[in-house]
Amino acid sequence: MDGLKATFSIENYLGGIYYLTPDEIIFENNIYIIQESKNTSKASLPKLPDIQDGLFKLILFSNLDSLVLNGQPVLFVTKLKLTGNNVVGSIVFPDASLKELEYFLEVNIKNFNTNQKLIIKKLALEAQNNHKLKIEVSSNF
Repeated sequence: MDGLKATFSIENYLGGIYYLTPDEIIFENNIYIIQESKNTSKASLPKLPDIQDGLFKLILFSNLDSLVLNGQPVLFVTKLKLTGNNVVGSIVFPDASLKELEYFLEVNIKNFNTNQKLIIKKLALEAQNNHKLKIEVSSNF
């Protein structure tokens, strides 16, 4: 399901207002998903600076105290969606178990190099430590 574009106005306690636009907003199971997507058609995983850019924005969004839409508070999570070429299956952190992570890396043994595997493991840890952040790795097809 494709999401819609939206602009957030973030206000701090000193009255500063900042405007940010995530890639997509998806409404699913009464929860708004603020999603950043990073894609590549040439590699199995987007480049590290692209992943870091997506994480930076989502860590900011995931630390919001509240999200208000039309004057009403709404539930939300943030999600980094990474898609690449030839990836077999998909995995979502922190939902996936260690066993599922190992299986995902095994079935993609020819697709991810050692550095990419390490990045995926670090992403799993990031999602585990941030309760409002989900990270999905999947194929771009």
